[in-house]
Amino acid sequence: MPIINVLKYDGPNDELVWKWSSDRNPKRTEELRFGSQLVVNESQEAVFYRGGKILDVFGPGTHTLSAYNLPLLTDLLALATGGDSPFKAEVFFVNKAVSQDSKWGLIPFKVMEEKFRLPVPIASRGSYSIRISDSRKFLVDLVGVTKNYDQKSLRKVFRGVINEQVRSAFGQVMKALSLSPFELETEVMSLNQIATPPIARSMADFGLELLMFQIEAVSIVDEDPRVQQVLDSYHRLMKEDMEERMRLKRRQEQLQTFTVERSFDVSQAAAESIGTAGTGGGGDGSGSGLLGTVLGLGMAMPLAGNLSGMVTQSMNPEKCTQCQAPMAPQSKFCGACGNGTQSPPPAPSSPAAPSIACDKCKATFDASCKFCPHCGDPYNPCPHCGADQAQDVSVCFDCNKPMSTGCISCGDPSAVGAKFCPNCGSSQTNPPS
Repeated sequence: MPIINVLKYDGPNDELVWKWSSDRNPKRTEELRFGSQLVVNESQEAVFYRGGKILDVFGPGTHTLSAYNLPLLTDLLALATGGDSPFKAEVFFVNKAVSQDSKWGLIPFKVMEEKFRLPVPIASRGSYSIRISDSRKFLVDLVGVTKNYDQKSLRKVFRGVINEQVRSAFGQVMKALSLSPFELETEVMSLNQIATPPIARSMADFGLELLMFQIEAVSIVDEDPRVQQVLDSYHRLMKEDMEERMRLKRRQEQLQTFTVERSFDVSQAAAESIGTAGTGGGGDGSGSGLLGTVLGLGMAMPLAGNLSGMVTQSMNPEKCTQCQAPMAPQSKFCGACGNGTQSPPPAPSSPAAPSIACDKCKATFDASCKFCPHCGDPYNPCPHCGADQAQDVSVCFDCNKPMSTGCISCGDPSAVGAKFCPNCGSSQTNPPS
């Protein structure tokens, strides 16, 4: 009987689970000896089976198989401590490194185009990355007695789950945002937020951790002539809409340019009128050209107001508040006694707190109150508009926004700012009735 000295992983790089076997004597590949060396690399775990049960799990490092680190196996075989008797056991190496760029593809399915009332076949593709988080659960619930288990085998297991959740995400996004099938590719991020959580939960049931799930493309299958005709019509409408937007933008720019040029023309005409005012531009030597220009520019009233203020100030000069001596206009100190004339700036007035209408008795009260002073009902402010709401409502009746800062449906705080909740996938733009 050959003596097994070293057990280590010799499988390919893309294997998730690899069963150790002896190259020298495959018939006795399950016969090991106490004292053999078990080498487990980083991001690996070695799992010992005997009689269909998991006995021990070893992490990274070099381990000597002895009665010290195999107590369950020793008690099972009733071997003396320190012996080198052979025993039978199966060793599975589990690859716990990140499995990157696993591809998935969605079989084309039909989606109704509401504007043209025609079912349009669409397809999608993407990738995901996973990692084995629980070796025991993964081996027991998914791998079983399979000797080798790779990424290809894993894709077959979760192909149906991925297809179902991606198709469901398409339907939710189209309904929530009123999108056409031709516009789905513009909402890839929303599709990922809806499809990822349920797929991650399905994989977690088998000891897998979904690190990344990505929808890379959404394509239209245009083999049907009717679909091609609808697609051409859609592109034509989009082109016409874009041309109309550009035309309106150019029209607005031209209008702004015309307004600026017109203001320059008026300024030039005013300057020419002022230049001829002193020589009797009005024909009677009275400067009517200057007066007409000023009136045309709307400057007569401001000038009249300034002149009136200057006359009033010259007739009623400002006096010192201490010695009553006359002071020059805009003086900061009195020339007779040196008293300062600038009054201190007024203290800023604090803005009045807004009044709130009680949701129970409809009486108004100050927003700083915690209870209504008329009926004693607690003040439950909306976090968005501040209106008083009942204690058990989830959506504000004034602004139609959720009372909580998380998901409308499940309350998950990670849904703030997202169109869809990353936990339950519900729309955040349409509150539940």
